[in-house]
Amino acid sequence: MSIEFPGKGGEMGALIRSYDWASTSLGPISRWPHSLRFAVSLILPAQAQIVIFWGPEFVALYNDAYASVIGEKHPRAFGRPARENWAELWQDLEPLLQRVYRDGETVFANDRPFLIERRGYPEEVYFDISSSPVRDEGGRVQGVICIVNETTERVLAQRALAKSQERLSYALGASEMVGTFDWHVQSDEFYSDARFAAMFSVDPAKGAKGTSISEYMAGIHPDDRDRIAAAIDDAIQTGEKYSQEYRLLQLDGTVRWIEVRGECLYDADGRPERFPGAAVDITERKEKEETLHQLAAIVASSEDAILSTDLDTKITSWNRGAEQLYGYTAEEVAGKSVTILVPEDRPDEEPMIIERISRGERIETYETKRRRKDGVLVDVSLTVSPVRDSSGKIVGASKIARDITQRKEAERLERFLIGEMKHRVKNTIATVRAIAGQTLGKESSKEARDAFDARLLSLSRAHDLLTARDWSGAELSALIAEVLSPYERDHFEVRGPEVRLPSKAVLAFSLALHELATNAVKHGALARSSGQVTITWAVTPGDQPRLTLQWEERGGPPVKPPLQKGFGSRLIEELLSAELDGEVNITYEAAGITCEVDAPLQVQWEEAATLAS
Repeated sequence: MSIEFPGKGGEMGALIRSYDWASTSLGPISRWPHSLRFAVSLILPAQAQIVIFWGPEFVALYNDAYASVIGEKHPRAFGRPARENWAELWQDLEPLLQRVYRDGETVFANDRPFLIERRGYPEEVYFDISSSPVRDEGGRVQGVICIVNETTERVLAQRALAKSQERLSYALGASEMVGTFDWHVQSDEFYSDARFAAMFSVDPAKGAKGTSISEYMAGIHPDDRDRIAAAIDDAIQTGEKYSQEYRLLQLDGTVRWIEVRGECLYDADGRPERFPGAAVDITERKEKEETLHQLAAIVASSEDAILSTDLDTKITSWNRGAEQLYGYTAEEVAGKSVTILVPEDRPDEEPMIIERISRGERIETYETKRRRKDGVLVDVSLTVSPVRDSSGKIVGASKIARDITQRKEAERLERFLIGEMKHRVKNTIATVRAIAGQTLGKESSKEARDAFDARLLSLSRAHDLLTARDWSGAELSALIAEVLSPYERDHFEVRGPEVRLPSKAVLAFSLALHELATNAVKHGALARSSGQVTITWAVTPGDQPRLTLQWEERGGPPVKPPLQKGFGSRLIEELLSAELDGEVNITYEAAGITCEVDAPLQVQWEEAATLAS
């Protein structure tokens, strides 16, 4: 054999030429059979990763390309039996080599896994392998030539992609909101997952097998169908990304909103080939948007001034009602501090609002003043609530202000008129007392004059009670307390629910209770220190609620029925009966007088009465 063998061959060619082959089972190169020399000459210049395992010991010879994939095994594996350097995978590798060497088979496999140590640690690697026998001139197998291609990187990438797709599939399935599709445009085969098919009321089996896009178009709301068909055609013609929101009409008549995104893919000739994409159910988002839209419309059209600020008091929104109340346009106040509306005498009001809002408190309606653009102060009722972002963090304050200037003026006028009326009523009562005094003169007893004065004073106190409450009536308990104020409280037991009496009933009850108390002092329970008066009342509910009140005296002198009713008794019975449209019954038991009042609690009393249990 020429000393030029092997000719060139790169690093492995040089190694072959310098290697001590005499110390191996192959012997010197000069003794190598023609089949081995031919095989070696064939693999050395090849770019493919090729190794020859020769003879029964499977002595390894390989090219430069193969050396790069066995790592630290090179160069010690070169010219040595395979068992010595592939010990960690020999139980896996030997049967493959024997099938070729002993049985003459050709063994082929894609992505064949091997556990190999090539960098000092075991690692699982993958190869495409093709192992064929090398025969001598007599047809006997002398060695095995293996062409390999490492596919580890591709296999791992495919596994990662599969896991990613599996996670995506789980996520899509768990969300129950996202569906995917793939439309083969030329054949009009529309494939989809079960979720996408369900969105369009299409049988999931059809989606998996493939059906016409028309099946899916039928599920689109009729008012949106033409628009979506045009958008799909436009995406195919222009190559632009497809993104549309539209409604789906469900089989039960309900409507769902979806957002669909996709892209048309083209073949080598530029023809539309596939149109993959995904859809997400956005019904909840659309409903929230509609709610926000309605709220925004309400805010915009509200006559109340509605504005919002951040936590630095900077104005962030301003509706038309705010423009009308304060005189500033939204453009004029945007970004400015809301303190431009706060009068100078209230410097602590806005910091207090921000402090409470920052703690998450809602500031209930209260009355205050604000300054308009023209400098005029206006009375407003103000409600402030915290504004939160999507994460729940407080980011500002929402304020609703209502102009109460007219109401405040009306209240001031009402107070003035009531005060004037009170003054005039007192003057009238004083005049009546003076005229009565002159008229009665010495001809009447002092007792009669005192009784007359006491009745006028009782009437005066009832007027005071009414004017203190803007002539809108009074609580029965407050009226009783006022009438009994001249007497020792220990002699009375008073109990009953809250009942608000209209003004007309207040005057009647005031005079009646005064007469009863005066009589009790003179002839009844209050004439003795041991005497006791119990005043109770109750309300019987129903379509026509009724008020029952009882005045009961005990512990006084023995009582005898009068031979004839006096002025006080007639005043009680006739006044209450007439004013309350009810019944009054006075009984004279030996143990004490009892007065019972039973009247409808109704609007006919002049005003509606309010009842709280």
